[in-house]
Amino acid sequence: MRGLFSFAGIFLASILLIATESAARPLSVGPDIPYALHEDPTGRMTLEDFLALPEADVPPATRPLSRGYTGSAFWLRFTLPAGRFEAGTLWMQLSPVYLDELTLYSRPLGGDTAWQHREAGDRWGAPDDDLDYRFPVYAFAPPGPAGEGYEIILRVRSTSAVIIVPTLWQPAAFLGQAAWTTSFWSFYFGMAAFSSALAILLAAYLNSRTLWSIASVSVVYLGIASVQGYVTWILGDIWGPLQHYLTSITTLLTYSTVFWMSAEVLNLRSYAPRFYKAALGAVGFSLLLQFSIPLGIYAFAKNLQIVFCLMIAVMAVQAIIRLCHLRLLLSADGAIVILPALLVVTGLLQELMLQGYIGFSPVLFGQWQFVMMAIMLMVMILVVNRIRDERRMLAEQQQMARELRVEREASFNQRQFMAMVSHEFRTPLAVISAAVENLRLLTAGWPDIAQRHDRIQRAADRLSQLTDNCLADARLTSDTLYLDTRPVDLIAEVRAAAGLVEMSELHELRLTVEGQPAGGETVTIEADAALLRIALSNVLDNAMKYSERGDVNVDVASRDGMAIVAIRDQGNGIAEDQVAHIFERYRRAGSGGGAYKYGAGLGLFVSRQIARAHGGDIVLADNTPQGCCFEFRLPARPATMPATMADEQ
Repeated sequence: MRGLFSFAGIFLASILLIATESAARPLSVGPDIPYALHEDPTGRMTLEDFLALPEADVPPATRPLSRGYTGSAFWLRFTLPAGRFEAGTLWMQLSPVYLDELTLYSRPLGGDTAWQHREAGDRWGAPDDDLDYRFPVYAFAPPGPAGEGYEIILRVRSTSAVIIVPTLWQPAAFLGQAAWTTSFWSFYFGMAAFSSALAILLAAYLNSRTLWSIASVSVVYLGIASVQGYVTWILGDIWGPLQHYLTSITTLLTYSTVFWMSAEVLNLRSYAPRFYKAALGAVGFSLLLQFSIPLGIYAFAKNLQIVFCLMIAVMAVQAIIRLCHLRLLLSADGAIVILPALLVVTGLLQELMLQGYIGFSPVLFGQWQFVMMAIMLMVMILVVNRIRDERRMLAEQQQMARELRVEREASFNQRQFMAMVSHEFRTPLAVISAAVENLRLLTAGWPDIAQRHDRIQRAADRLSQLTDNCLADARLTSDTLYLDTRPVDLIAEVRAAAGLVEMSELHELRLTVEGQPAGGETVTIEADAALLRIALSNVLDNAMKYSERGDVNVDVASRDGMAIVAIRDQGNGIAEDQVAHIFERYRRAGSGGGAYKYGAGLGLFVSRQIARAHGGDIVLADNTPQGCCFEFRLPARPATMPATMADEQ
């Protein structure tokens, strides 16, 4: 919205400028003062040759001279009768300033006095005029009492578009208009310098294609300064050739850089790649066209550029329609679409005026310059807003990173604490287990007391398992995890891990190998025996925990180079909404009935990390209301790349 307000402000300023110029009411040669015109295709005609021409070869004209890109010289002849000087001296301003050669001949009417000869133009050097201003200005004093006025002849020639607008002012009105326009253009170029410097600095700092495209459009301001005569007015008249070439160079670059900027700002590289490539091609094509200036084919290059830009404009319309169809055109981007389109329209009108196809209008001729400023201001506001949003997002990301780092440190400290506490628990638990064993010997033959001792032993074993899980968790999350792998008998490890099941009065362990009751078979794998026993114990403990009574079936088999340990319980299964989370840390899944059992939620998580650290995995192979089946899948050969829990995270 602020970009639109900026455009409205610039547009209002241009209207005020137009209104001020209208209020001054200058006299224009053509609409107010008719003139006679002759075209000299050779450009070698002298003043004497022109004066000798028959009247039929110098027809009258009432429109400002605008003949496009031609090598011809044009002669204009008009008179200023004495009646025009009722208010005093008249100042004649000749614009624009990018004409190569401009010669003014003048003498009093009604006499045979010699013609006064004055020169101006970018190729001439210092203009022989009467006022230090950005346009050539010539003063004509009122003729004497017997004077009839002045006869004036202008000769114009240029490699750029031939256009000349002589205007006659009262000195006071001219000074007021000059003060206003100078103030306006000072503001204009001040804003241009600020936006261009900001775009270049941001582009260099952020190395953004969008900002570089905006910075490239800044070159157009050099052309506007040249058209308005500020290059020679500020730097001196000897810089006329520079002003001349800057006008041609920037004119060839204007539309292509605007297309490129629009493509970058609207991110058409992703949504309209054909137009994006065409915009980049237009920039490259405009750079190649620069060679037309020293080769003397600038007029051909300019016409070729117009055709090329019209083709790209059609592609731009298609790209905009695609954005609207995809609903990717935001309200703030509407100005990006409207303003370049307005620039193309005003630029096309300007070209039609320069070519002489439509009547010349100073108002329409200068509108594209105001649109150019509106585009730059609006784009800079949008880009600054985007940079602000990106910085806010970056600050939020940094805040999240800090919070994550704090959370990780807290989690690490928590695991360290748990590991320390768990390690300290091992000694008293060992003492309790040893004491229970001694009490068993003392109370042999007393069944009731033996059952109590069994319950104490199961509780001590469960605490030992919990401490083992905490220690295993701390070990698995270490950045320097080391597996003490050696050949181990998988069946023996299953039996050792199933101690809790065998002590239970409500559950019975049924161990099979390849579906047959286990005997003296051995299945040897490379593993860390301590960690493997913890992993198996966790799943066997869950099998008891989530089935009130019944068999716990364990089958050891080999398949596809993997050792498979399948543990099946007779519980109620796992609720479907919990299946995806059962292997997460500190997550305790409910049974099919929704009830949660006691525990820390580390069992399955630690078991999976141990299995993966050995190069295998643990999966939920079956989940029914009649029970679950978990499968350990361990490689029969040594694991070469153990995974840590940190990798999982």
